[in-house]
Amino acid sequence: MTDTLITPELEQVIRQFADAAYIRYLQNAPLLSHLPTMIHLNILNALAGNASVLGLSKSWLLCDSVSPLTQHRPLELACPRVLFPTVLQLTTSHHPWVDLFPLPQLRDNILRAALQDPHFDEDELWFDLLETKCAPGRAESPSLLVWGEPWDIWKWEVNNEFLRKWSHLLDGCTTLLESTNNWRRRRGERPISFSSNATESRR
Repeated sequence: MTDTLITPELEQVIRQFADAAYIRYLQNAPLLSHLPTMIHLNILNALAGNASVLGLSKSWLLCDSVSPLTQHRPLELACPRVLFPTVLQLTTSHHPWVDLFPLPQLRDNILRAALQDPHFDEDELWFDLLETKCAPGRAESPSLLVWGEPWDIWKWEVNNEFLRKWSHLLDGCTTLLESTNNWRRRRGERPISFSSNATESRR
């Protein structure tokens, strides 16, 4: 069987969560404990949505897949401009899941880290975004949040744990910062900064 990015364990979590959430929905009694799983499943759904927009088949889920964008010119794609591949995407062999973020700077940062940083682990980034369990002693795990159309960066947000662990991938991602702080303000939370002191909210 071909290895896929969606492990049997994650498939089981998805099935169990769907069953439990549906029962709670019928009871009109949603659980706050479902939120972490929902956040990560929203990311998976968003990536799948952007894969569809880019015309990628389900092969993007295979572990050994290579992005087909290295073989096509951007003008051949009928998709939102934010998903158009960058020069680095077109010239660097990489897994297609990197192509699915609606922020060119983030995609390039991931590719540069993979090329230049011997400590960068792309698999660890994937598991952080899709893992449904929090580390012991933490209220949340590193993640991005999606609040609407997956190709609209203004519907995306980065959480504090992701900022603590992966802040180097956010260099130059000013639109994502603005979007994050827009969502935080809606909740009455203080804005954050993608600076070297990213773990602290502005006072």
